[in-house]
Amino acid sequence: MKKFTSTVLGLVALAALPLGAANWSDTFVGYQYSNQFRDPGLVGTQVKNRLELSGVYGWDYGTNFFDVNMLSATKSSPANDSTGQPQAGVPGNTEVYVVYRSSFDLGKIFKTNMAFGPVREVDFTVGFDFDSQDNQFASNKKLMIAGPQFGLNIEHGFWNVGFGGCREANYNGVVQKEVDFKTQYAIWTSWGKHFDLGVPAEFKGWMNYVGPKGKDGFGVDTKAETVGDMYLMFDASGLFGRKHGAFLIGPGFEYWNNKFGGVNYSAPAVFNPATGKGPWNNNERTTALMLSAEFHF
Repeated sequence: MKKFTSTVLGLVALAALPLGAANWSDTFVGYQYSNQFRDPGLVGTQVKNRLELSGVYGWDYGTNFFDVNMLSATKSSPANDSTGQPQAGVPGNTEVYVVYRSSFDLGKIFKTNMAFGPVREVDFTVGFDFDSQDNQFASNKKLMIAGPQFGLNIEHGFWNVGFGGCREANYNGVVQKEVDFKTQYAIWTSWGKHFDLGVPAEFKGWMNYVGPKGKDGFGVDTKAETVGDMYLMFDASGLFGRKHGAFLIGPGFEYWNNKFGGVNYSAPAVFNPATGKGPWNNNERTTALMLSAEFHF
C-alpha cells in the first residue's frame, strides 16, 4: 500500500505544480436532492441534500479535476449512536467525499500524435478519493488510483474511458477495525455531450467499476462494485440574466450496486434471533432520482 500510495501522490504533486498557469478552467457550485438514497445498515430510503464544489482546468500537459461533495442526511440516516438506527433526538449524519484526478496527455508530453481510430488522445491518469462520514459505520476511505485513459472522438463534448489499478484503506466503526484492502483493477468513464432541445442542454455523468478487493471489516468476501451519477442539465441562465452556461438545472440519477463492496442484501427490519439477521445486514442497491442545479463561474 505504501509504495503504491507514494507513487500516486508523487504524480499528483507533479500535476499540481502549474495550478497558477491554467490555460482554461470551469468551476461550479452544485446542489442535489433526493429522497431515494440508501445506506448500508438502514432499511428503506433516506433523504439527503448534497452540496458540491467541482472544477476542472487544463494546462500545457493535461488536465486536473477535483470534486468535493458535502452530504447532509435527515434523521432517518442518523449520526453515530449506539444502535445505528433512527432514534428520538439523534440528528442525521453528515458526510464529505473528495475526488481528485490528474490526467497527463502523453501526446503533448512526447510531442507526438497518439490518436488512432475513435481515440483522439491518450492520457495517464492518477488520483485519490477521500471520504469521512459520522454515522455508526464511520467510514474513513482513502483510495489511490492510476492507469491509462482514452479520450474518444465525439462532437460537441467529451467521453473518457480508463482502466488501471486502485488500492483502498477504510474503517469499519461497527467492529472498530481498520481495513487495508487488496490492490484491485478499476474501470472508469466520464462524459459530457452538448445538444439542443429547444434550449441548450447537456447529458453528462460518470461511472466506476471496481473488482472484488478482498475481505471487508466483517471478514466477508467483497463483491465487484459499480457506482455512477448521470444528469440531463438544461441551461436556464437567461432566466437569471446570466451568460450562457452559467446556471444549469435538471434531473439526475444515481446507481450504486454492491455499495462499498458489500453484497446486495435486503435484511429484515427487526432483529431475528433465529438467524442473527437484523437491519445492520442490509445493503440494498441504490437507484435514486435526483434534482440537480449548478452555478458555474
